[in-house]
Amino acid sequence: MTDNVRHEAYMKRLKEEQDYNGKMIMWDMHDHTTKEQAEQNKKKNTVLPTNAKERKAIPIYTGFINYFPDAIAAVAKISLQGGIQHGQTPETLFWDRSKSGDELDALMRHLVDGDWEQVAWRAMANLQKQIERSKND
Repeated sequence: MTDNVRHEAYMKRLKEEQDYNGKMIMWDMHDHTTKEQAEQNKKKNTVLPTNAKERKAIPIYTGFINYFPDAIAAVAKISLQGGIQHGQTPETLFWDRSKSGDELDALMRHLVDGDWEQVAWRAMANLQKQIERSKND
């Protein structure tokens, strides 16, 4: 079974997996959590504003996912390939930051090689780290 087939089967299983009340189970690193538990966790470390008007002013689907569906899928495949390269499985995929610290140098190497999926992944990694740093300042 190829890695892509295994990943697709895993994603299908996740979508279909439900607890006894029919609530969708969500994957949270290595644990399963219900939607309600995920909501409680989100309140502890929220990414989006809590104000409804401010939240609606961030069009994640229409302003990002809808614009770049193919590019997002390509970057997600790169994440999976990188995880597998570093000993993870589709079920345990996570961003092991200890393996990725030179985003800008790596981005430039991939840019020179014309490897656009890797360029996008490195750009997103760098942006995520910059945003996190600005939150901590």
